[in-house]
Amino acid sequence: MRYVLTLLSLVTLLGALAAAGSAGANRHSAKATFKYCTDPTFPPMEYTTTSGKIIGFDVDMATKLAATWSAKATASKTAFPGLIPALNAKRCDAVISGIFVTPDRLKQAAAVTYMKSHRVIIVKAGNPKGVHSPNQLKGLVVAVQTGTKYEEYLKALQAKIGFTLQGYPGDNDAVAQVLLGRADAVLTQDTSFAFQAKQHPGKIAIGYTFGAPDSFGIYYRKADAATLGQEIKTGVSQLKKSGALTTLAVKYKIPAADVK
Repeated sequence: MRYVLTLLSLVTLLGALAAAGSAGANRHSAKATFKYCTDPTFPPMEYTTTSGKIIGFDVDMATKLAATWSAKATASKTAFPGLIPALNAKRCDAVISGIFVTPDRLKQAAAVTYMKSHRVIIVKAGNPKGVHSPNQLKGLVVAVQTGTKYEEYLKALQAKIGFTLQGYPGDNDAVAQVLLGRADAVLTQDTSFAFQAKQHPGKIAIGYTFGAPDSFGIYYRKADAATLGQEIKTGVSQLKKSGALTTLAVKYKIPAADVK
């Protein structure tokens, strides 16, 4: 009888250990680091200081997000067009870079939405060219960050109405063209305008705001849906419920309603 009980106890113990091992394997929290790819050219979401340090709303959020499963977030600088390819090549665990959730990107990777915002056309203060709709870009010089959905939209519009389109590697560079008088308008996001207007008071204005909102998302590999994907979903939910994202929105002059 003792032998039988001992054998049963051993089987029970092995079963418990196997279950615990399986549960541990299904959690990403065993990783000490959470490496995310980002293109730090889109303030206030992500940008660099004069010393080269990457800062911004997304950077602070990534730090708080990783902490929800006891990990440390580290940013990996990546050019915007290469973000999703870098993710799928396993050069990072996720993409956090003020990047829209779109049907074509969701074919390549999965995503968790964390913020909504609106596209805007930025013009010089006083709107001297009278840009109050996308069609009024006809005949003008328009700047945009290359490799973005903004650029895709403008290329399609350019074919219809005609204007000069200038592409730049970063959103900062594109907005600078309006400030320097080299472009009449730039298509970007309201979050970018809030940052740029603070940096250059009285120099720029919003000519037109698109009605439909966009959603920023955190992308992860589809194969990680049950592990890291679940951690990200749970973590973002926690940050929203705790008010942590609202606090960051206030810090970076982003409407609090955008992160609720």
